[in-house]
Amino acid sequence: MSVPAAAPRTVAGLPLRLALYIAAVLAVAVPLLGLALVRVALDPPALGTAAALGLFLGLSLVAELMPVPMDADGKSEVSITNVFTVAVAVVFGWEYAVPLAAIAVGASMIRTGRGAPRIAFNVGMYAISAFAAATPALLSGGSHTDRPLRLTVTVLAGAALNVVANVLVVCGAFALSEGQRYRTVFVRGLAQGGAAFAIMSSLAALTANLWELDAWLLVLLAGPLLTLTLYQHSALHSRIAARDARTDNLTGLGNHRAYQAALRERIEEADRSGAPFSLCLIDLDDFKHINDTYGHPTGDELLVRVSTLLAAVPAGEAFRFGGDELALLVASDELSAYRELERLQKELAETPATPAGPLTISAGIATYPTHASDVEALQRTADGALLWAKAHGKNRSCLYSDSVGQILTSQDLQREAERSARLRAATNLVRFVDARDPKTASHSQFVSTLAAAIGAELGLDTETVDQLRLAGLLHDIGKIGLPDAILRAPRRLSGAEAGIVRKHPEFGCSLLDGLGIEPVDDWVLHHHEHWDGSGYPGGLAGDEIPLASRIVLVADAFEAITSDRPYRTAQSPEVALEELRRHAGTQFDPAVVAALERYLSSVSSYADALA
Repeated sequence: MSVPAAAPRTVAGLPLRLALYIAAVLAVAVPLLGLALVRVALDPPALGTAAALGLFLGLSLVAELMPVPMDADGKSEVSITNVFTVAVAVVFGWEYAVPLAAIAVGASMIRTGRGAPRIAFNVGMYAISAFAAATPALLSGGSHTDRPLRLTVTVLAGAALNVVANVLVVCGAFALSEGQRYRTVFVRGLAQGGAAFAIMSSLAALTANLWELDAWLLVLLAGPLLTLTLYQHSALHSRIAARDARTDNLTGLGNHRAYQAALRERIEEADRSGAPFSLCLIDLDDFKHINDTYGHPTGDELLVRVSTLLAAVPAGEAFRFGGDELALLVASDELSAYRELERLQKELAETPATPAGPLTISAGIATYPTHASDVEALQRTADGALLWAKAHGKNRSCLYSDSVGQILTSQDLQREAERSARLRAATNLVRFVDARDPKTASHSQFVSTLAAAIGAELGLDTETVDQLRLAGLLHDIGKIGLPDAILRAPRRLSGAEAGIVRKHPEFGCSLLDGLGIEPVDDWVLHHHEHWDGSGYPGGLAGDEIPLASRIVLVADAFEAITSDRPYRTAQSPEVALEELRRHAGTQFDPAVVAALERYLSSVSSYADALA
């Protein structure tokens, strides 16, 4: 019995690590605030100084109540409060700057209804940043106000320390709350706010110098401060407009315009660096049917689900052209891209998307410069691989090669469409056969998976393994003609009943005739032939039996032994393997049994073997 995982510990609704981090920030800030208030109380400012500090506090409050968003989501904001905080720290002293910064941010956040932990953290962060801004003035001994140059240098140094302290403290909270690396968040924070903070630093120096010359000259700051605010708004609107022009509204992925630009940039980068990249063109299988059957909201939900998976691919960049057409650019060779898509297909298969079952995708993969020398050729080769994947059963990825890159005519496409429809009908018949007995509901799918795994273990090529997968899926299609009384008999069959069952390979082969899936139909016909010639229907022996038929026989027997049947309970994989070994050389091909054993020893469990 598994023990449920313990719920993550929280404090005041915050993760424990984040709560401890905020407590550490307050452990530094609260003593600073207390000491500052004590110093002010012991040496109160003159009336003129108090009035000046009141003016700066008022300006700080207005600035804090009118922040400028730095991103489209409103998660990052910047205000010009630091202009006044730094000026006060240098001109009047840290004991005034620390309370001023704390009061300004605290009052604005209380007014906007922020939660107590966030208010406490921001008050502490502003207090620490304000003290950092005063450090150059403390080191210079207060002799910085007699000359404009020295005052300017002191203010700029204080502004730099103010920014660094601000970003260092804030990024720690972001990294803990979002589970990201601190360095990544810190670099992003400096990149996003660097320009604005640089401008505010120069404005802080201007503020301090104007105050020292004549307090009334602060009126001249109105123009630059308004310009800064307008600049930030304009820059934000430009970023939002540029993002929207290159983003698909439904999925959040890049649109066709972004895709074309990114593809050309990748090619230019590959030409410079010599590193390959892969283009994966992806379609959602039977997407029109999903929309028609379950409605467009369901279709949109599935598109978003697939897009989210694609967007999370390491070193990948995903796009949506429209409809169900998606693309993924991966900074790797075609084999690595293929493995990523296999992982995505497996993840999709594990979660039912509609009442009819999981969503599947088909993909074509081509690599630059291996498969193409320019943009158009790369897209053409990837599209050819996608067409091959869709024409050969869907729910698969195809690596481009000369054998699959042919251009199909309209007649070819028509024939492939008809063939695919017939193949789907045959697959549905198999599902119907399995569903007639709940104990064998997934039998054909399991045999399909196991047969493909044995083929891969024997070193068969990819195309043959794919055909083996199909043969395993279709091997029992002939049982559609058997009565339920035989299929579900809770006993061993009589001689007459067994004779009826022995006809199902021939019937199955006849049902597959004309589907254009040769040699799979022949493999289905002979999947009950025995190594010693005692099988049916042809009494073939040894190498006369197609290798694929021998593989399906072993996979079929193993799955049957390890599953419940009306006349006996399921046996363990070890018992099943022992049974196969005992009949190797008579009923089964010894090499195939050995390959199954090697494959099972390479996986952690039988469930993994059939995953």
